[in-house]
Amino acid sequence: MQQTGQIGTHSIRFPTRLKTQQQQFKQPPLQLRRVFVQEFDVATAAIVGAEQTTNKFHIPKILLPISKPSWYSFKMIHWSLIVSFVGLLIAALGAYCGWFLFPTMVNKKVEESVIIADGSEQYKRFVQLPQPLTFKVYIFNVTNADRIQHGAIPIVKEVGPYIYRQYRRKKVKHFSRDGSKISYVQHQHFEFDEEASAPYTQSDHIVVLNMHMNSVLQIAENDPGLSLLLLHLNANLKAVFNDPKSMFLDTTVREFLFDGVRFCINTNGIAKAICNQIKEGGSKTIRELSDGSLAFSFFNHKNGTGKEVYEVHTGKGDASRVLEIQKLDDSHNLQVWLNGSEGETSMCNQINGTDASSYPPFRKRGDSMYIFSADICRSVQLFYQNDIQYEGIPGFRYSIGENFINDIGPEHDNECFCVDKLANVIKRKNGCLYAGALDLTTCLDAPVILTLPHMLGASNEYTKMIKGLRPDAKKHQTFVDVQHLTGTPLQGGKRVQFNMFLKSINQIQITENLPTVLMPAVWVEEGIQLNSEMVAFFKKKLINSLRTLDIIHWASLCGGIGVASICLIYYILQRRKPEAEVAPLK
Repeated sequence: MQQTGQIGTHSIRFPTRLKTQQQQFKQPPLQLRRVFVQEFDVATAAIVGAEQTTNKFHIPKILLPISKPSWYSFKMIHWSLIVSFVGLLIAALGAYCGWFLFPTMVNKKVEESVIIADGSEQYKRFVQLPQPLTFKVYIFNVTNADRIQHGAIPIVKEVGPYIYRQYRRKKVKHFSRDGSKISYVQHQHFEFDEEASAPYTQSDHIVVLNMHMNSVLQIAENDPGLSLLLLHLNANLKAVFNDPKSMFLDTTVREFLFDGVRFCINTNGIAKAICNQIKEGGSKTIRELSDGSLAFSFFNHKNGTGKEVYEVHTGKGDASRVLEIQKLDDSHNLQVWLNGSEGETSMCNQINGTDASSYPPFRKRGDSMYIFSADICRSVQLFYQNDIQYEGIPGFRYSIGENFINDIGPEHDNECFCVDKLANVIKRKNGCLYAGALDLTTCLDAPVILTLPHMLGASNEYTKMIKGLRPDAKKHQTFVDVQHLTGTPLQGGKRVQFNMFLKSINQIQITENLPTVLMPAVWVEEGIQLNSEMVAFFKKKLINSLRTLDIIHWASLCGGIGVASICLIYYILQRRKPEAEVAPLK
């Protein structure tokens, strides 16, 4: 049976059976359609997670080829939480190491390195400083000496610095039985540094106060037992002091500072007796020469092996006390300044701190520390100022406070410094000097007055009587930069000035027209600047290790927190992601 169709002008005949099959493909049997739909829905549900609700299957409106199966999303969320937890553990470990473990390890290592034990590296550094200290001397040259003799106000001009390398070596006597103390005597040696001092040389001529003659005259005036000596001194000045024409001396830097200005040369009779009296006075600045004459020099007594026996703490048992002076000449205190009315040791005679060659470790911001200076017979308190960087090495800066020599007297509870050994000088009614000056007569056995360089911060009673002073806090203040962890000094300077009153002395003709004035002589800076070799050594041994530990600390802490945060954010985003929208199958 055939049917005829027409396309265009052509006729086509279709078999009846073929048409029936075509109709069958267009409309599959109901049972087959149900099986197909069920299989399609099950496959679709397995792939895209379509829901089956009320016995009716749905398929998504849009099917994307890159869609991930649900088990994959669950796996990623699962691992994101694990990685986040691991990141937190790493951060916690970094925090623990950086703030607890590493500091403990470093502190223990520092303690081991600073304790002075026989044969250790620290012992070798203790006995011989790794590098010399710098000793700078500035001299006040007097420009109108002749006019001062007739009452004019002195005019001075600073010359220098004359720079010396100060080598220190300790001669160890013994350790205590428990190893916590070590006693020694100090040996010092000065070498002039021509290159650093240029254009100044030790041969430079200077005009300065004749300090040894002025000292002898004032000591005789202030000691009632020597009042008779003044009568003979006036008649024998020529024989004792080489025929002086004024109270000022024309000499060289070398003689004034170290070699010595000679006097008492070939004396006889009363002049020789006076010279013997001077020699027995025991001044540190006057020594006897091989020919029997005497010589005055400012610093020669510091050149060579000292007589004082120091006992200091080794740090054993308490590293924070390393190098603290325990005894000086077998005594815990000085006997230089005034004591209490009942004999109790005053604060002025207490020995505190180190000798300034090094300091105890583990310094903290805002604290203070002490140094003891045998040159001025007293302990000096240093106060924290600010953080510093020296050649890439971090540290703290310390400097003296106003209580050093500006605040002295009963109103400051330190009247023990008011020895009141000088007569007819510029001082307060209670015997104390005005602010900014300290009488060292009992310390040096000479009427020397201590101030800061250029009388920085000193009372107007002293500064108005001198022309040529140029005080500058940046140049003249004592300071020290310390590596706070180890106590190593990085740079700094102990800056002080030595002066002497110039005045008219009864029965001494050469002084009769002199003004009463505090006359500056020299100021010195004793300190250190860590050289490049020591800086490199210090960085290698400590700073680089600290930086490495710091990197580990912050890398672990920040990296761990970063990883944990990213994974946690990913987890939250996955939890908030909307489910795929589906539509019913039509």
